[in-house]
Amino acid sequence: MIYFVFSVLLVVFLTFGGGAVFIPMFEDMFVYRMEIFTLEQYSQIIAVLNAFPGPTGGKIAAYTGYVEYGLVGMVLGSLAFVVPGIVMMLISYELVEKVKHSELFKKLNLYIKPIVMGIFLSIVIKFSVTSFANIGYLETAIVTIVSFILLDKYKWSPLKVITLTLVWGIISYLI
Repeated sequence: MIYFVFSVLLVVFLTFGGGAVFIPMFEDMFVYRMEIFTLEQYSQIIAVLNAFPGPTGGKIAAYTGYVEYGLVGMVLGSLAFVVPGIVMMLISYELVEKVKHSELFKKLNLYIKPIVMGIFLSIVIKFSVTSFANIGYLETAIVTIVSFILLDKYKWSPLKVITLTLVWGIISYLI
């Protein structure tokens, strides 16, 4: 259990960005290093967890803790994910207030944005490859195109599109 908590803390301290940035980091930790899940299981877990509100990384840490150690693992995984962020926010707030107008800070921000976009792109590619392998090119293309049209043209909320794709997945799984 200590190794699990330490692993979550390590990922949290070494990750910069939003919730989706944790997906490949936790994948490396829980699929390849700790071998808790297979890649297919992990992809399915991410798909389901992303249907629920809240930070993705926290949901992954809590679920993995629950799978491995029950309720205590879930609580420890959640705390290991949340507490470092709170501490770092309190500490960094003062520092950012002092340097936010400096040229160095502005330049660093410019370099971080493409890195985060690269991480998102890697997530899209990994999930596309997994989708192609599991449900085929045609169904993946249909779901992607319909989702894009509903989001972009008809301005559906992402929650509605995610719910629709979950229903689609359940129906196609049962058929």
